[in-house]
Amino acid sequence: MSDTPRPNLYIGLVCPAGTDLTDVKQQLKAQLVVVGYKYEEIKVSNAIKEALHVPESENEFFRIKSLMSAGDQIREKSQDGSGVASLMVTAIRASRGDEKDQDKSTAFIIDSLKNPKELEILDKIYGRNFYSISVSSSKDDRITFLANKLARSETKPVSGIYVDKARELIELDEKGQDDTGQSVRDTFPKSDFFVDYKNGSEEIRRFIRLIFQDPFITPTLDEYMMFVAKATALRSCDLSRQVGAVICSRNGTIISSGCNEVPYPGGGFYYEGREGCIDDNRDKVEQHDPNFNEVKKSITKFIEILQESEYISKDTNKDNIADDLLHGKNKKLTDDSRLRNLIEFSRVVHAEMHAITEAAANGRAVQGASLYCTTYPCHLCARHIISAGISSVIYIEPYPKSLTAELYHREIESEPRETDCDNNREPVEFRSFRGISPTLYQRVFSYRKRKDGYGAVAQWQPLSAMPVGSVANAARPEFEAMIAIQLEPILEMIHAVHNE
Repeated sequence: MSDTPRPNLYIGLVCPAGTDLTDVKQQLKAQLVVVGYKYEEIKVSNAIKEALHVPESENEFFRIKSLMSAGDQIREKSQDGSGVASLMVTAIRASRGDEKDQDKSTAFIIDSLKNPKELEILDKIYGRNFYSISVSSSKDDRITFLANKLARSETKPVSGIYVDKARELIELDEKGQDDTGQSVRDTFPKSDFFVDYKNGSEEIRRFIRLIFQDPFITPTLDEYMMFVAKATALRSCDLSRQVGAVICSRNGTIISSGCNEVPYPGGGFYYEGREGCIDDNRDKVEQHDPNFNEVKKSITKFIEILQESEYISKDTNKDNIADDLLHGKNKKLTDDSRLRNLIEFSRVVHAEMHAITEAAANGRAVQGASLYCTTYPCHLCARHIISAGISSVIYIEPYPKSLTAELYHREIESEPRETDCDNNREPVEFRSFRGISPTLYQRVFSYRKRKDGYGAVAQWQPLSAMPVGSVANAARPEFEAMIAIQLEPILEMIHAVHNE
């Protein structure tokens, strides 16, 4: 074992409500022992409970809901919703004490992160000593697990009422009341590593070995294809988001790729430095998002219809109402509405469609192929994915605007199910990505020494291996202290309101 001190690690867990983390935590603990690290858990819900004096409750539903509400109160009263992150840092500092007094390097496991701001702050403080793991579980499994837990707390059998309560908690957890609130849906896709709670043992083992520079682990097909999809996404200059897609054959050969971008006559899309008789005419040149403009026109036209039918006064200023619904105090009411989420007025061809049309232009069949996409396909792309004969879709980021699951519930499947169909008519599999994220890909898979001076295979030394890219004393105590000190006035404000 090396005498060189190894830095502490900070690992944040991200998971939807109702996910059973028991096996994931046990495996993390076991694998950290292999590399000579101590496991120290930071339970965020306990920190919230102590900070706001959340009363004890034997009723699990009220306990969980009270903690969710308390966490959102802390986020709401803080700048940019960073309050719970301040609470996490405070708990880490208290648990860690003086690093000089530690007899063993420690991995602090933070259970769990619920807002993208929390992940961002921990990443800024701990840098390359911080990792995040998103743990997935099907909605059905989460509802079952949570409903059982709620029923047990009342010593009653599981019934429909507990299933409904479980659904309520899961919905609150996925997307909170506002942008600063609890939002696992927005946090989940930003992690470094994605694992399924049912099959996490081997995946967690592999993750720890990669962090500690095992030189003989190489990318899976999923990891490689998603990395290429992410690289393709970076070619996009779309005003809203960057999305990349790659179609690969059954033997892992890339057939085509695409990103969300304005199409170019003759095939493909506009890109930097493209030669041709047409100058760059992407949305950045047009200086506006045509889809957004059309949505506003649709809202304004609907208000006109309400005026003409005398449901509202003709004296009402329709432009002011439209602006308020899109930008003003009532923006939240339309953010998740079907009208606000119209997507068919965009000039941009979606990444999945670009990949399919590129394959067609080059005479390459996509039937039976897999499509890797950085974002869950919208319902417009889904119809073409199904029609093209693509057999599976793998994605990272959810896309709330998509109606794919509703419109094509018989044609696609997110969970394996029994079918009487022949092999040519099986539903298209849509599944979330598992493995090393594209953002971590190069760091963990870059070349490491694999042989010694005599040509013999190098031996991985887990008890002396340094975490890849880690930095000693990366905790940045001044930044830690600055974040932690923000907590006290936040708690004072909340307690003052409660005492009125």
